[in-house]
Amino acid sequence: MTSAVNTAAPSTAVVSHPVLNVVGLRKQFKVRDGGRTAELTAVDDVDLAIAPGETVALVGESGSGKSTLARCVTRLVDPTSGSVELDGLSLGQLSGRQLSRAYRDIQMVFQDPRSSLNPRMTVGAMLEEPLRLLGSLSAPQRGTRVAELLTEVGLPADFADRRPHQLSGGQRQRIGIARALAVDPKVVVLDEPTASLDVSVRGQVLELLARIQAERNVAYLFITHDLQVVRSIADRVLVMYLGGIVEEGPTERVFSDPVHPYTKALISAAPVAEWGVTTERFELAGEIPSPLRVPPGCRLAGRCPVSEPDCSEHRPALLPVPGSRFVACPPEVSRRGLLEPDSLDHPATPAHPRSTS
Repeated sequence: MTSAVNTAAPSTAVVSHPVLNVVGLRKQFKVRDGGRTAELTAVDDVDLAIAPGETVALVGESGSGKSTLARCVTRLVDPTSGSVELDGLSLGQLSGRQLSRAYRDIQMVFQDPRSSLNPRMTVGAMLEEPLRLLGSLSAPQRGTRVAELLTEVGLPADFADRRPHQLSGGQRQRIGIARALAVDPKVVVLDEPTASLDVSVRGQVLELLARIQAERNVAYLFITHDLQVVRSIADRVLVMYLGGIVEEGPTERVFSDPVHPYTKALISAAPVAEWGVTTERFELAGEIPSPLRVPPGCRLAGRCPVSEPDCSEHRPALLPVPGSRFVACPPEVSRRGLLEPDSLDHPATPAHPRSTS
């Protein structure tokens, strides 16, 4: 796979002036479970922040809550609680015209470009639609902008007359990216954008995203299960398990020296021969529990080889460890001597200005 080099500024776990700031985000759903109504917590008290020009990756197994978090951040669904701030404005407090203007600053690229593009519309009409709904350009200006967008994502201007079924998977994904970029957003949320692409096309799309980010200073929240992609593009990585963040830090630090048992298991299970890293096999017991039956203490306690009796009783907070990292595993942090002074009594909140206090 072609490696996409991210040119954003060096990452830090504390973002002083985030363009996207998520605090205490929780999303619960009412579902039927064995003839009764139950509450499923898909996202559980998640904080994250992203600086302009930064790529933050969110990784975890299927069912961990990544896509639900993405939809809450972009307000495709309303969170149960918590806040989402975009460039200092709380989206939950906006309505009507204010919210429409805010939507110009945050856009989303979906996993399956075929399902996210209207088969009845031409490419030109699809690219012009956000310009018409959220922009202020005249019809001739919109036409010019459509041609510019196609050029920006590496497609000929005459693709404006084509329909989705006339495009390859990679071309459809480029159109999805162009559509997201049409109104010059500050943040783009990418939900598994390369999952449906073959290896060569995947590399081209990643290179495209890196180039666009370098030119526009746009921030990416990149959601994926592909750790190879994460290592090639992300400044920071957040590891998610059963709705909560269990480890966060600069990508290279997390990959080269994972601390949380779940992070170790993810990296251990991934093919890493081309990374030049030898990792010891680390396995968890059993299967991931149902989101309807999340353990009351540490979510991983029943599967974890380093679990202690207290783990099943108390939900661990993210603890600061050296290297601008945060880990929700007191036993492992303590065993490795990574505790910072008073961190057990005063756990910091990662990737958010309040963690500096």
